[in-house]
Amino acid sequence: MKSLIKNTTTRSLLCLACLSLTLSTGAQAALQVKLAEPDWQFLLQSQPVSPTSAQLESNERSFAQKIQPLLNVQNYQEVANAFNSRELSQDSAALQQLRGQVMLSLKRYDEAELALKAALKKLPNLALAHRSLSMLYMLKKDYTQARTHLTRSIELGVADAQLYGQLAFINLNSQHAASAIAGYQQALYLDPENSQWQQGLLYAWLNSHNFAAAQRMVEDMLEQSTHANPTELWLLRSQIAMQQQQPQVALRSLEIALQLTPQDSSNTLLAAKLHVQHGSVARAVELLTGSLPKVTESDLPDVIAALDQILPWLLSQSVADKSQQKHAAALLEATSRLKIKGLYQAKLNLYRGQLALQQNHTDNAKRYLTQAIEQEPLLGDALLALAKVYQKQNLSQQAELYFVRASAIPQVKLQALLANAQLQIEQSNYPQALELLQQAVRVEPNRRDLQHNVRELQKIVMQGQYAS
Repeated sequence: MKSLIKNTTTRSLLCLACLSLTLSTGAQAALQVKLAEPDWQFLLQSQPVSPTSAQLESNERSFAQKIQPLLNVQNYQEVANAFNSRELSQDSAALQQLRGQVMLSLKRYDEAELALKAALKKLPNLALAHRSLSMLYMLKKDYTQARTHLTRSIELGVADAQLYGQLAFINLNSQHAASAIAGYQQALYLDPENSQWQQGLLYAWLNSHNFAAAQRMVEDMLEQSTHANPTELWLLRSQIAMQQQQPQVALRSLEIALQLTPQDSSNTLLAAKLHVQHGSVARAVELLTGSLPKVTESDLPDVIAALDQILPWLLSQSVADKSQQKHAAALLEATSRLKIKGLYQAKLNLYRGQLALQQNHTDNAKRYLTQAIEQEPLLGDALLALAKVYQKQNLSQQAELYFVRASAIPQVKLQALLANAQLQIEQSNYPQALELLQQAVRVEPNRRDLQHNVRELQKIVMQGQYAS
């Protein structure tokens, strides 16, 4: 039997999705790196393992000699056809085991399982059958049964790097990160150059939130330069740096990843966000304006989310720093090429209107803000902004109309009530202002400043009543 099986190595590629990684905490909660799923390759070896290997019966030797040439050239379909002429129950455990491996290589999983279980029924300590069954169950994603047979293989003395790596993967997929770490470390001890086990250990460190160890692992893998996807390593390095509050390291890593894979829009947007917060605003605008012409419809939600974060920040900064206005203007100009409508387009018109106000282009501001409200009547910030434009132009009735509309929107209700109250005070309409402030207190009952203003207005109203 030993000579028969010696050259019958089969390879099975498992494209098993690694567990999803959510690596965001604290201030970085909105920052997520897009990671590709790893490919896991396992080698299914079929050499017999003493003393738990099976032997051919004497009457099976002629059949073994017949299929040996087919096994040598990995013609497993012809081997399977040869097995079809034999009764499974009449074969020895050795042939049953071989039949199971052949069927496994052909992805005929039910037949493989039947043959391997038959072999184990005859020889319960047949280590290679346990190992083959573990592979079968991993392919079927039945990790509970796979773990059982992998563990039994170890107990029977089969303890090579492949087996430890497979068992570690199962533990990682079952959310047992500590056990996975131990398994991958053992696999790497036996096979230190194997990138699969390196990647597995890295993911296990990440899932155990041991970011310092994960960072060292990534650095080692980058130095070795043997990883099949270096972009993924740089993205991981960036993500780990964000977890450890190292935004500059994260940015440098992201930039390298983008040099390797410049068409990755998701990570381009992430780099832009990080640059706004911790790097160069000019670079953020450059990244965004460069990526907008290539945006697909599926990318639009991510693009709008990035713009919703970056444009308000730029506009808020440009109040004190006029140089930021050119960045906001350049970015808004680039968005004109986006094919969007509805709420997204309304938000962009809101930002255009706010920028026009900062530039004292009142007519343009009114035009953009009016368009935003027409596109999205419940866009509270646009209603507030347009009301304030009319207020500055001393068009009080129009301003009040938009303040009232805005006060019906929960997100801006308090702002609208306070702004309208201020408008009424400017017109000496103190009773109306008092009523608006009292409504504001009901919205924010713990605001002491509002309570104080209510008391002051009450005094003014009472004095006015006595005076009359």
